[in-house]
Amino acid sequence: MYKELSDIFPYLISIRKLENYLSLDIEFPATWKLPKKFVNPETTVEQQATKNDVRCFSFAVQFDETQIIQIFQNVKGIISWNREREMKDQLLNDKVNELKSFFEKNSLDSLKNLQFNIQNNIGKLELEDETKDTELVQQRDTEG
Repeated sequence: MYKELSDIFPYLISIRKLENYLSLDIEFPATWKLPKKFVNPETTVEQQATKNDVRCFSFAVQFDETQIIQIFQNVKGIISWNREREMKDQLLNDKVNELKSFFEKNSLDSLKNLQFNIQNNIGKLELEDETKDTELVQQRDTEG
């Protein structure tokens, strides 16, 4: 059980038994999104947050090994996806600052010949299924 809880522990509020269901109550930063592939709107409910900078969710599943494993994987997926998004945002900001500095230090004539050469093999660009917060998540926006 420690292995399953260790990745989500910083976000975990509680684990509850509700009749034949298990509910994970999770608190995420308000800036985080929920990718559709990790959320089942029938088993996920947004709760009232007690802090301004977080959003609280209850992920409930029947007490079944397969469903419990899946809910832990989904919550871990949300965490991983958002952490990667934050790291990418930070990297983009760093690269923009590098480019700004480069522009400040060079003349306009030399900048006109500037070319970008991507060093890694990106290949075909495939866009991930972007987050589209489910109806339960959109309720917060209309209520707030």
